[in-house]
Amino acid sequence: MQTPPPSQDLLYPLGLFRAAAGQPLPDAEVLSGELLPEPARTLLVHRGDMTSRLEAHFGAPMGLRVLRCETSPDRYLREVVLLAGPARLPVEYGAIEIRLDAFGDTLRNEIVEAREPLGGLLNRSGFRYWSEPRAFIRLGADSVMRELFGTPEAPCFYGRCNVLLGEGGVELARIVELLRP
Repeated sequence: MQTPPPSQDLLYPLGLFRAAAGQPLPDAEVLSGELLPEPARTLLVHRGDMTSRLEAHFGAPMGLRVLRCETSPDRYLREVVLLAGPARLPVEYGAIEIRLDAFGDTLRNEIVEAREPLGGLLNRSGFRYWSEPRAFIRLGADSVMRELFGTPEAPCFYGRCNVLLGEGGVELARIVELLRP
């Protein structure tokens, strides 16, 4: 999978992963945050990290399962699922591009080791950042997402297209985050 330069495409890097797997993107609709149903609204409409929000909602720490990844000297792309608690319930899907050159060596190595979700890692390290959601979306349910979450009857998935920013507004990561219905 070759990494193109980041585009203004809201679904980037989800589209990149889908193209690499030979899978089409499901239909997507941009919604205002107020139109999201609960609990999606509470979980998505904020400027914080998803890891903390999900841990508070589910009352359990988040684990990480990496589905696919690719590393270059300055960028790290990964497709992940966040898993809640000892039952390891899949609660969030993420397609993320992380700018490795925005982090010091230690944090960069921990990111690539992929032992914990990015938000949890940044919080634990004391790294200052915030989320800048670009859009809230309703994604049509397809067999890929239904299987990933184990929800064969799901009609759709709600999520956000997000950018993580650091000091001085430096872009740290671009993420498409989708919740379990």
